[in-house]
Amino acid sequence: MDEDIDFFKKKFNVSRETIEKLNIFHKCIIEKNKTLNLIGKNTEKSIFFRHFKDSAQIYELIDKKIDIVDIGTGAGFPGIIVRILMENDNLNGNMILVEKSPKKCEFLEYLCIKLDLKIKIENKRLENYNFSKMSTIISRAFKSTLETIDILYENMEKIKELVLLKGKTYQQEIEEAKKKYTFEVEKFRSITSDDSSIIKIKKIKYNTT
Repeated sequence: MDEDIDFFKKKFNVSRETIEKLNIFHKCIIEKNKTLNLIGKNTEKSIFFRHFKDSAQIYELIDKKIDIVDIGTGAGFPGIIVRILMENDNLNGNMILVEKSPKKCEFLEYLCIKLDLKIKIENKRLENYNFSKMSTIISRAFKSTLETIDILYENMEKIKELVLLKGKTYQQEIEEAKKKYTFEVEKFRSITSDDSSIIKIKKIKYNTT
């Protein structure tokens, strides 16, 4: 864990207060995972690496941290980590977490109080969420790229870009999505897994060819 804390110190120049927030988040996950199944039991001993560091790697890929929506956030990944880093940098942009599970939303509300984070939590299915502002979408371990775009497409005029943490099928997912849509995509190798990548998608339109 120490080397993963060092990662946050060196990469993001985090304060002692921010390290304390990460430690509280870690403690809350361990405590609540017994009943809520927030993360895989086999990752409990590597939370900083498998979940915190993995989520943090998208921070610098978000161009303007003004209005961010984390879809299918679950235990708060990557949104909670991104918000903690935003507050460390004194950034006042909006963070919204969309999660369909009422119990996980209760956990997120509890967590935001414990960490003193300014976050809005929406207990809704993504299909029922209405975007009110031009937003950057972030997600981790959500649906396939095609399914994600399908759900979001009716709100696409209010979506600036998608920043998605993907597993080893990321290239296959991109190719599948491109059968239906055209879009610009950038790919970034994950720092936590050689098989994974972050993909950044923008300018999404129906494929008319």
